[in-house]
Amino acid sequence: MTILARKYIQFNELVIDNYEMLQSADLSGSFKTSTAEYSFGHGSYAVFKSRQHFSTEQSLSLSLKLDTRKLDCEQKKIYKDYVLMNLMSAGKLWAIEGEQLLWTNAFVKDFSETYVLDRNSVSIDIDLVLYEGIWHKADPRKVFLQPYSACNFAECLDIKEVDECQDCCVSCVRPMKEPCVKCLCECDFLNAENSLCELKKEIAAKFYSQCGDSYKIIYNCEAGKKIWGEEKLLGHKICKEDVCKNIIAGQFYSDTTIDSENVTVTLIGSFKDPIITINGNSMQILGDYNGKLTLTTNGEIYYLEDECCSEVFIDINNLVIPEGNTFGYLVHQGTNGVIVETHDCCEMTCVYIKVDRISI
Repeated sequence: MTILARKYIQFNELVIDNYEMLQSADLSGSFKTSTAEYSFGHGSYAVFKSRQHFSTEQSLSLSLKLDTRKLDCEQKKIYKDYVLMNLMSAGKLWAIEGEQLLWTNAFVKDFSETYVLDRNSVSIDIDLVLYEGIWHKADPRKVFLQPYSACNFAECLDIKEVDECQDCCVSCVRPMKEPCVKCLCECDFLNAENSLCELKKEIAAKFYSQCGDSYKIIYNCEAGKKIWGEEKLLGHKICKEDVCKNIIAGQFYSDTTIDSENVTVTLIGSFKDPIITINGNSMQILGDYNGKLTLTTNGEIYYLEDECCSEVFIDINNLVIPEGNTFGYLVHQGTNGVIVETHDCCEMTCVYIKVDRISI
């Protein structure tokens, strides 16, 4: 199997759709581990606070060549504005390695524009700050791929050249109530056929081609929920083997590269004072429940008794950490274990574990 380098393919709405557009890319990062030299001895002392190093913020330098030869005269007038609008806003930076789609939060810190004699191209160097220091592996049920060609960059945008010497048809004091152009345009592509689930095998060939036609990435949680149903988005599902038992026990696999603490646990069924143990660490939620109970990474607890009712926020004091345990869960790459003591032996209950899979 060929090892493919990480290819950067989109920042905000700006699609890097061909090899020529991205002239060079330089990613750098570091870890938070430091050393102190021994005064009377060989080597240094290093403090390791966990099994894996903690990553600092990363920096990425990109050299972009914006070629306007494919664009018509009207498109050329607004293309530079379109590019700058994307660079001026913090947002998601997308990349691909093989068939794995990755994203991270980033913003542009510095930029420079090189003067070139070619009137059909503009060269821009940008320095991005990847302030999380990590990359997230994309959820295939929340990511959609819209066929993209540079010629149609403004198709879904309400952006056009304005002649200020002519009367404007939209009043400055009358707000527009119609749905935005971008939302309406993207709706056609928010379906299962255009999801990462369906197109995962195709994206490597598309993104690594030199033809100039690619995909634009659309990230939409609500569309994924509507297509597959909320349960499919809850993560790994493990249920009781027997209704009469009061324990759920099982294993799930995660391909997270870095140990992930961003873990959301959802219980659906009947349970009282449930104790949830993942990889040996336990937390207990006090109370008698029959419905859907969600424990987030931040320790927030939500309870939904019935789909017709509103979700209720459970007081944080109901979250108990047994002696010898710590707050939160840690999921590593490979097989992970989960045990839930439901203290109820009469109803079927299932646990769902959603893990933010991360890399560097």
